[in-house]
Amino acid sequence: MSKTKRSRQPIPTRQSIVPPLKPAMMQISMGYDPSGKMEPVDIVSTKEGWSEFTFDDGSVIRAKAVILDVKKAVGQFSDDGNPIYVMQFALVNRVNAPDNLRKKG
Repeated sequence: MSKTKRSRQPIPTRQSIVPPLKPAMMQISMGYDPSGKMEPVDIVSTKEGWSEFTFDDGSVIRAKAVILDVKKAVGQFSDDGNPIYVMQFALVNRVNAPDNLRKKG
């Protein structure tokens, strides 16, 4: 057997195989200027309700949105003249499944 030296080639990296992605040039219209001035709004009254969904397997899911923060966009209005409010909220849900679908133990 002859002993020949093989030159080692570097293992290609992801950067050398895949060209870099260009940022998407898509603009989404929010209906308001999100970089505009916002002022906090205090909530003085609430009426929260649950939406209830019953599925064909007998499970019932109840869900509601809980407002965490509200700000009004200063000097900005919707097409019909209402002020623009920007809300931060969390979705709360509760599942009630029949016994035959529940994990045992």
